[in-house]
Amino acid sequence: MMKNELMLVAIIVILLIMKVADNGKSNSMWIGVINVLLIVNCIVDWLPVREGELFGGVFKSYDLGNFGKNLLSTGVLLISLFSVDWLKRCEHIAEFYLLMLSTLLGMFFMISSGNLLIFYLALELSSIPLAALCNFGLAERKSGEAAMKMIMSSAFSSCIMLMGISFLYGASGTLSFDALTIVVQETPLYIMGFVLLFVGVAFKLSVVPFHLWTADVYEG
Repeated sequence: MMKNELMLVAIIVILLIMKVADNGKSNSMWIGVINVLLIVNCIVDWLPVREGELFGGVFKSYDLGNFGKNLLSTGVLLISLFSVDWLKRCEHIAEFYLLMLSTLLGMFFMISSGNLLIFYLALELSSIPLAALCNFGLAERKSGEAAMKMIMSSAFSSCIMLMGISFLYGASGTLSFDALTIVVQETPLYIMGFVLLFVGVAFKLSVVPFHLWTADVYEG
């Protein structure tokens, strides 16, 4: 059930070992090896995986979620293939892939999360490496500015989201998605918790009117 996640963790470990044992490998060699790993990962991800739950419902595997993971894996492969010319000039190619794959791993766990706590942790796992990627152009001022704006907006939205999760837990006594749909209440605490959770997620997704940070970050 955790085929996608375990495969991605294996690739990250391989890249870490390659980085530690790096003896002046050229960027072309890095790109070739990593693209082969990403192609294998993409092929394995598209293989069927059974539905089910792990860790008491904290992790869930289902067809629609697995399809979403497969699309994300394919998207990362396309990003790598389309960025070959830029990556050949990149000074920190290993770090680029490690950050991108860490973001992808966070998205995988977010898709399969069965409660709000795992959803939040997975969202942060996908957001923090992405903020580092925004500052990947270390010599460019706009790149640093984009990373700072994303980190600030991400931290602000995380605080709002955590407050909403706290309110929901206080009102319902559970963090499970399945249980929360059953114990829906019309109490002010429950409603406020849902509103804060929605606002926090809306900031992450740059939904109008919580999108003002997006243009500067994309430009950087």
